[in-house]
Amino acid sequence: GIGAVAGAITAVQLLESLADGESLSKVALLVSLVNGKVFIEWVSPAVLKAYQWQMNSLESTYREISDIYDVNGGKGLSRSCIQKLPMQEFHSIERIKSREESYCSICIQGLKDGEMARNLPRCGHIFHLKCIDEWLSRQGTCPMCREHVLDDDDNGGDGEEV
Repeated sequence: GIGAVAGAITAVQLLESLADGESLSKVALLVSLVNGKVFIEWVSPAVLKAYQWQMNSLESTYREISDIYDVNGGKGLSRSCIQKLPMQEFHSIERIKSREESYCSICIQGLKDGEMARNLPRCGHIFHLKCIDEWLSRQGTCPMCREHVLDDDDNGGDGEEV
């Protein structure tokens, strides 16, 4: 990582200084290392910028991934819980009247008349049956609004009750 690069740069520059006949006292060197002066003065600003950019992008990427996949405790629903959720045959005329979207936000394909769909009970979002069932087997939340599909006590300790 950056520590190895900084160490290598510091070692090379110390050797060059000693080869040029400059005398460095061990105390002065240790003091400047502790204060960070050697690191700040000797490491190229480009290396520091690259390091900062990498760390910032890693941090934001981790946050995005944990939000998307609910890393901090996401748990899918059991197959029996998913099967107990209401499903319906999709009819576009009903959606047009209510001015609701008629596409599945998981696969980003339109819902067609006669297709089986699942309308999530707590938030009302609708998805293709296969798409939402696959999603719910991995995550217990709506992919659009992150609303929990079931109350915490609805999934039971063993995940078999609705």
